[in-house]
Amino acid sequence: MRKLFFALLAALTFAACSSDPVFHGMTTKQKEDYAKAIAGEYKGTYVIIYNDGGSDTKAVKKEGVQMTVTDLTMHSVCFHDYPVSLLSNVVVDRALAEALAGAPNVDFLVDYRFYNLQDTGDVNWGFEPAAIPLTLHYGGADHHLVLKLNSQTYFLLSKADLDAGKPFANQSVFQFDVAGIYEGNTLLQDFDDSWQDNEFGYLTYFQLNEE
Repeated sequence: MRKLFFALLAALTFAACSSDPVFHGMTTKQKEDYAKAIAGEYKGTYVIIYNDGGSDTKAVKKEGVQMTVTDLTMHSVCFHDYPVSLLSNVVVDRALAEALAGAPNVDFLVDYRFYNLQDTGDVNWGFEPAAIPLTLHYGGADHHLVLKLNSQTYFLLSKADLDAGKPFANQSVFQFDVAGIYEGNTLLQDFDDSWQDNEFGYLTYFQLNEE
């Protein structure tokens, strides 16, 4: 009986382990095929959450915006019409804040990559925002600024969703935040990422529209 018990335990343990996903590296051809499956234009809404240094967190929505995912040639995600003007709500320098308030919306790119492929055909995919270049005129001069972005986005693209032509069906939100504003190597203002009271914070979600 004891031998039978251990035999059953070993069989159950093997079954449990064998059900775990197995990950593989991806060939260039696989990456190209999966990139074609996710390439396209996606409509959505920016939801911007910010704290201007007080005790209340505020939220602003900008609807009718678009995200474009390219194939492997550029392997990038382009966020269109990003409203940098709203950043003026959390900028301490008054001249900079006024210049930001009048700034037009911008398009910016982030690179994406595939991390690994499972036996099921599901694939780990993600992007890490870098920076938004921005030129503003204030104080009688042009200022070439960089909005440093933060927050890595990783998630699983299921093979079933890819085959159905809805690659991001299980991932409806893409997240990034502004970590700081720089002019050259000079930090003009940084933003807290812990979302505590009396700390400046500025977080953006791109929320896909439901079909």
